[in-house]
Amino acid sequence: MENTSTPGFYKLENGNLFCATKVVDAPAYTLIAENKDDYTYPVDGWHWFNSEEEAYISFGIPNPNSNP
Repeated sequence: MENTSTPGFYKLENGNLFCATKVVDAPAYTLIAENKDDYTYPVDGWHWFNSEEEAYISFGIPNPNSNP
């Protein structure tokens, strides 16, 4: 089983879960991990989660890295 405790910004888009552990840099905004508590989520679909597993649970999708 892969490490699923990765904290970071997560976004679900078209069924794909994206993760940025330190920075999300977009034309209209920049999200920085050190400032994660300062943002009002979601920001363009991005959320902060303390682990990949939390992201899967919150988005309501199965974690392919989990054992059944």
